[in-house]
Amino acid sequence: MDKVYNDLFSLTPFVVGFICSVASASVHSIQPQSNKDTNVMCEVVLLNDTFLHQMSSQAVMHIFHVHMSNYSEDPLYTDVSQYYKPWKWYRTSSGHGKTLLTLSFNFDILSMTILTIGIQTLDVYLTDKPFGCFGNLTSQERMDILREKSFDSFRTISPEKSETNSDTRSENIYVCNAVIENHGDYADFGNMCCSKDSEGNWLCSEQVENFWITVLYVCITLVKVTMFLFGPLLLPAQLYTAAYVASEYVVKLKKVLKMKMFISESTQTSVRYKNRLTLEQISDWKKLHECLENLPKEQIVHVKVPELRIKIKGKRIIPEDDPPTGLIRTLYDNIVRCKIKALDPFTECCDRSIYASVQPHCRHKCTWHMCVKWLIKVLMLLLIPLPFYIRIVIYYKFEMAELSNRRSVIAQLGLQEKFNVYRENIVQYFTPTHPIFLVTYAFYFLSGLLIGFSGPCLKEKLKSVAMAALSDMANVNKTSVLQVILRISLWPFRKCGLLALVFGPLYAIIAIPICAVIIAIYCIPTIYLSYRLMYHSRKRFEHNIESNSSDQSSKRPETIQKIHKKLTSMDQNVHRRGQSSFDFDDRYSRCCSGNGQLGAFARLLLQIIVGLFCLTVMFATVLIFTEATGLCVEVMAFTMMGIIVNAGSTLRYVTMALLVLVYMHNCYDNVYENYLIFNKTIIEEITEKVEDLKKIASLPSSMQENAAFQVKPIEAVDEIPTTLSMEKKEPRWKIGHLLLFLDSYDTPRIPLKLFKKFCEIRVHGAPGPVYINLLRATGKFSIIVVFLFFVMLVVMAFGSTHQISSTNQTLATLAGGFVPMLLKNVLSSKSVRLNLQTLSFKGQIDEIVAEFKQYWPVYDFVVEQYDPVEEAAREAEEKAKEEQDKEVEKDKNKEKWSVKDKADKEQEKVKDEYANADNGKLMDNEKATRDTNENDTFSSYYKPIQRVTAENRNVATLTIDDDGNVRKDTDTITVDGTGLLRPTVLTDRRGSRKLSIIEPDDNFVDLFIDLGSGDIENMWQLYGSSESIPSITMWNDESRDGSLDMPYKQPVYNVVHQGLPIPSVQINFIPP
Repeated sequence: MDKVYNDLFSLTPFVVGFICSVASASVHSIQPQSNKDTNVMCEVVLLNDTFLHQMSSQAVMHIFHVHMSNYSEDPLYTDVSQYYKPWKWYRTSSGHGKTLLTLSFNFDILSMTILTIGIQTLDVYLTDKPFGCFGNLTSQERMDILREKSFDSFRTISPEKSETNSDTRSENIYVCNAVIENHGDYADFGNMCCSKDSEGNWLCSEQVENFWITVLYVCITLVKVTMFLFGPLLLPAQLYTAAYVASEYVVKLKKVLKMKMFISESTQTSVRYKNRLTLEQISDWKKLHECLENLPKEQIVHVKVPELRIKIKGKRIIPEDDPPTGLIRTLYDNIVRCKIKALDPFTECCDRSIYASVQPHCRHKCTWHMCVKWLIKVLMLLLIPLPFYIRIVIYYKFEMAELSNRRSVIAQLGLQEKFNVYRENIVQYFTPTHPIFLVTYAFYFLSGLLIGFSGPCLKEKLKSVAMAALSDMANVNKTSVLQVILRISLWPFRKCGLLALVFGPLYAIIAIPICAVIIAIYCIPTIYLSYRLMYHSRKRFEHNIESNSSDQSSKRPETIQKIHKKLTSMDQNVHRRGQSSFDFDDRYSRCCSGNGQLGAFARLLLQIIVGLFCLTVMFATVLIFTEATGLCVEVMAFTMMGIIVNAGSTLRYVTMALLVLVYMHNCYDNVYENYLIFNKTIIEEITEKVEDLKKIASLPSSMQENAAFQVKPIEAVDEIPTTLSMEKKEPRWKIGHLLLFLDSYDTPRIPLKLFKKFCEIRVHGAPGPVYINLLRATGKFSIIVVFLFFVMLVVMAFGSTHQISSTNQTLATLAGGFVPMLLKNVLSSKSVRLNLQTLSFKGQIDEIVAEFKQYWPVYDFVVEQYDPVEEAAREAEEKAKEEQDKEVEKDKNKEKWSVKDKADKEQEKVKDEYANADNGKLMDNEKATRDTNENDTFSSYYKPIQRVTAENRNVATLTIDDDGNVRKDTDTITVDGTGLLRPTVLTDRRGSRKLSIIEPDDNFVDLFIDLGSGDIENMWQLYGSSESIPSITMWNDESRDGSLDMPYKQPVYNVVHQGLPIPSVQINFIPP
């Protein structure tokens, strides 16, 4: 074959060109068709030789931007043909360069310019001879000329010398340019690469994509699809889990709380109260409503509270394995949640008005704390989609010009744009200003404004729909879903026996789609939320969902009822049982109320609007973060590719970056480990002090409630009384010594406030405050970073000066980077280890436990009615019996110890009998006298309880001690000569105050439950009068002594809703 070709080359140039074109066309898809006569007539040369000196022989690939300098309108830029960007040419001599051409056009920005290492871009300025001939050539002829020039790097080489160079060249040089392929009226962009064989013939072909590059793009696409389908799983559990949002805990009181209660449904009553609860406040307290049904109305009732039911958010209590000491969490709590307000310098400033001295003239008060909270909400709304902002910036700065140029060329060629699933994304195809993205932006910001700044009715409803759906998603049990699939698959074997082998294929045709739908609904979060959001939108906005569902189900056909029952049962089985669910306030359920067809239509319309709104917001948010995640994955993939390909240039920088990350983790992880050990030790200490913990923890989770425990302080410290506070919007209990919280799964937690108090203990071996340790860790990390920076400078300086290889530079960087670790672990002195077993530390813990008290919102209220006289008699009898048992036990212990030493005492008695006879008699007499006095004291102390008789039942003395308990005493009533009761001040040794009043006419209560009107504050009437009583205190607040406050440490309110303090004296009234 070679001989034949040599003979043909000896003929005419026309025959040679024809034979070469036919031979190459039989092998390759695209072949340049050159006209040697035209090429001889038109020649392009360099404008100057500066370009040749700029070329680097070490470059992996050269990119030439060709310009025809002698044309006002460059024909390369105005030509529209199948050759895309005919002025841009690629010249490479390695597979590395050809592989780069198979990547996306924006691989440089996606790899953070690491893949561009070794690529040289040059501007080539040419001129044609004779003048204007290049503009008269066809597109194919221009490309043939530029291909030849690019192959020779635009050097002027004679044909003979060119053939000699081709024979001696050992490497293959590829010259490539972009082309547009027409695939069914759809444009597809690619590259055509040409090279010369040993005989100087052009071999051109369309570049085939690399297999592994294709696999990489497929994997990136799968990540994007996975993010779209499973993106909701990335939401923090603190946003929707009931344990973190709000949970009910039960506190069993060691000492029952007693109070006087008045329940009224009337708008006119004569009662003075310390605290008042309206119907609106107790609307969702189910247990209290049950208790009120059994209590009398319109009269004072003595009740006791055996347990407290409180509502606790997960951020207020911490488990033992999650101390709040991370750097990110600390910054989030102090800045985003504005906890920095607790520091002294900020406390004074945050509570000041932004209007300063002009505040008295302003109608509304706005503090700096309120202003900063609004600002943080706006910033969070704007900064959450920050990754998507980066994606948009990359599009407009690096991608928009290229994509716009491609669309323009496609339109001029009469083709249609093709969406490449693997190489393009939605932002590139639709552009960020497409209506889809405009709707996405609008719904995202609208949802943020509604949740952050709207009223409580709409905001709470939207939050309840979203949180309930997300909570259900977290409670889906994948194992139960698999059991449902297996149950459906085995149905024919259970019903038909061996005949299932015959009907199995037919059954599979029906069962497989059903199983696929079940798996898609319950195992793909985005699809699950699409159905669950609509479900909760109907549930949360239904006027009476139970009665309506029962009415609707009764009207359905029997077959549909069975199917609905089966689906409901399957849905309940798929979700985990016993998980905490949301019980949102029903006070906001009347956003759209009404009866009849109009009300039903309004509710249906509202349900559809809310459901569609939630669905649109969900898909908008998922779309935004899917695009941002896809960008991050592409950046990581291309950056890793660049690091691997250019390891010699990048490895030392990567090594230094990894060392910085290792040291950062090490510095802050030490802080975390110290507080982790500290938190575990603290919880162990508190757990040991709880008496009934093992008894409750031994119960199964289905029978166990979330429980909270009070820790008994040391005997020398008085217990902190439990009181009800109405200072804020929601009622709260002030509970002392409430230190341990145990959920139904036996996970112990302690209050975050208590943890911070323990951290502030300043003793040897204690960790100290969190912020101090974080500042120390930051200081150490900063010193290490500065040291590594200087190591990097030294390596780079000497590496470039002495021509050190990249491998040796990397090793030098690694060796210098390990110096801080060596100094820390080997040469430095040992730091003080955490020691929590010291006597001083335990003493500090006891002090904090004795003084610890905290307010907790009321979740529900449980009361029991009791008779105060019988209760006092029972308590006295129990106390007397307890004291008697103690005395008996004490006597038994004395006898037990006396038996051991009886022989010794007898011997001593015999020895000293004669010497101390008189003294012995005297001691016996004194002992007998002392025993007699002790018996008299015991009998006089425990007197029988005097019950109120018919003669003295109208007059009684009530003693309110520091714990808020009411004691009756009939021995301290004084009557003057006229038969009138006079006030007498009585104070016992504990500092309790006594109020002597007429029992039937006593109109002062601890708690007033107003069932008359929950929304309107009525002017209550006193003693049947139609005139309202002004809210004026009986004493000047400035002159009052603090010791005269009531035990609850709160003002006592009269029938109007302002303060009316009750003096700390015994008040005697005239009996009726």
